[in-house]
Amino acid sequence: MKRTSTTLIALGLTLTLAVSCAQQADGQFLGAGPGEGPDAPQVSDDPSAVAQRAVDDVTAFWIDTYPEVYGDDFEELQGFYPYGPDTEMPPCGPFQISYEEIADNAFYCPDDDIIAWDEGRLMPALNEEFGAFTVAIVIAHEFGHAVQARFGTGDRTVDLELQADCFAGAWTQRVANGDADGFDPGMVDLDKTVAGMIAIRDVPGTSPDEVGAHGSGFDRVSAFQDGYQNGAATCEAYADESEDRRTAEIPFQTDVEDRTGGNLPLEDDWDGQGSQGLLSLVETDLNEYYGQLFDELGEQFTPVGDLRVVDPDVDDVTCGGEDLSGDDLTRAAVYCVDENVVVLDGPNLTEVMSDEIGDFAVAAEVARLWALAAQDQLGVAEGDDAALQADCLTGSWGAWTFPTGPESQSQSGTLTMSAGDLDEGLMGFLAYPTETGAGGATVFDRADALRTGFIEGYDACEEFGPLG
Repeated sequence: MKRTSTTLIALGLTLTLAVSCAQQADGQFLGAGPGEGPDAPQVSDDPSAVAQRAVDDVTAFWIDTYPEVYGDDFEELQGFYPYGPDTEMPPCGPFQISYEEIADNAFYCPDDDIIAWDEGRLMPALNEEFGAFTVAIVIAHEFGHAVQARFGTGDRTVDLELQADCFAGAWTQRVANGDADGFDPGMVDLDKTVAGMIAIRDVPGTSPDEVGAHGSGFDRVSAFQDGYQNGAATCEAYADESEDRRTAEIPFQTDVEDRTGGNLPLEDDWDGQGSQGLLSLVETDLNEYYGQLFDELGEQFTPVGDLRVVDPDVDDVTCGGEDLSGDDLTRAAVYCVDENVVVLDGPNLTEVMSDEIGDFAVAAEVARLWALAAQDQLGVAEGDDAALQADCLTGSWGAWTFPTGPESQSQSGTLTMSAGDLDEGLMGFLAYPTETGAGGATVFDRADALRTGFIEGYDACEEFGPLG
């Protein structure tokens, strides 16, 4: 994130075929940190067989679905080509392709109407890191490009890629419903899907207008969720040459932002000149945001009294009338109702999240705790729905800080979101599910709640319960 001011201080594609897809991860750690992390992925002993079963069932899916969406019969593809470093390369246009050009990729080639994928390196790696079903999702995504070729769809690269993600989500719903041949609903691991899509996101700072852009992790997860929840007909509207689709993918605005990754230091006086750090800025901004939100609801918001970042080895705090120290504060992220304060473990949570993920992972967690304070004041009931509503409200605050307009200003007078920030929020969900959430909600559900608030605003959060 970046501090908002009158003088703003801001916040790869590996293949160049006509249509290409899978990208190498940007190197950011997505697994469990000191938090518990997601469960181990469901791997397959034969990811090549998973890919082939996906080919068969996604073909069947589009034979049924294409007439419903586009009003015509689906023409089956000319071929499918798994490849590796020691195999014959797939055909694609008039030129011979080398393995080095297409290693660690999967793609649809419109010239030859084929889908090809690296079964030597890409699919085994996805299988081990994110589970067997991610292999199938890659195939479903590439089918999306074949569908685009059949209908003659044209648009920005990023809009076409997000449409393909949406189509993959629609097919995944078929599997979850038990309607897919060769796939059991139990194979669907939506949390691993979130992790996998963040891993193959564009590098933060990529412009959505860049040729080859695929979207931020937030964009890709959102598109997949849209298809999963609403079906392939919803995805058809993603491609519209007359209007660019709104994305959360934004470029860095300055060299400073590019160099820092858009991350602010946590503590005040980080520059020796008295500048505020992220935590102070977020505290001020959240109190302002909820003050305005409560005004719109006809209520009066009592600002959260303090944001206390503690060291469990030396500090003790009173929370809910109880004295907490040591292990009780380790990785603590709590809102203390009676004291009206937020308490966070500094060394084991906020500092690690900031260093390993980025500043918005911390900001999103602070915002979730402020949402709990708001819910308490509004009398919102506890439970899984209330926890998801807190994530939704966090998304609505994120939209408040998101840059809009040519000068990249946000509604917030204090903070403006940077490139990749929303991805960092999702990474925080993945790496610290216990510390950053409550109840039995999955990361997929939490990401959807965050998306709902960000895209539709705080009033959409009433789907989880009334706000007052």
